Amino acid sequence: MRCYFNGITLGDDPMKKSEGTVSFAIPDLGVVFRSRWVGDIYECQYAALLSLLQFIDTNKKAFQDQTIEIYTDSSVVAYHLTKGGQITKKLKASYRAVMQYKSKFAFKINWVPLRENPACHGLNDMPPLKPSIQLNFDVKGPNHKTIRRGGSLMI
Repeated sequence: MRCYFNGITLGDDPMKKSEGTVSFAIPDLGVVFRSRWVGDIYECQYAALLSLLQFIDTNKKAFQDQTIEIYTDSSVVAYHLTKGGQITKKLKASYRAVMQYKSKFAFKINWVPLRENPACHGLNDMPPLKPSIQLNFDVKGPNHKTIRRGGSLMI
């Protein structure tokens, strides 16, 4: 199953911490997720990936017997996760969290051009699908308490 993620910052300098957006899309399930985030470009991209991985882990039944292919338009994050590139100190915790998910279930990370990443497109770019399975959109924090929708997840 193809899954996509994207993280952006809204500030002038993407390397400086600012308001941003994290998003992921799973076109085969008709799922698009977007949330606000504060961080630099790479913090937002890792937050988007971790949100996607948590969604997959929470909804294991929907991904059962599927090959999970995860696509990003971030060549840097794709390189980190496929070639083991240099990870900055502030991203190490996020990188370790991704590796923990990788030990739970198999997935591949690939790069895709920005224009082909549905996680950053408008909502009307994806056709509406009637869900064939029940999906759980509740997010659990590190202390396993449910985070209210519209809340934030600390990583």
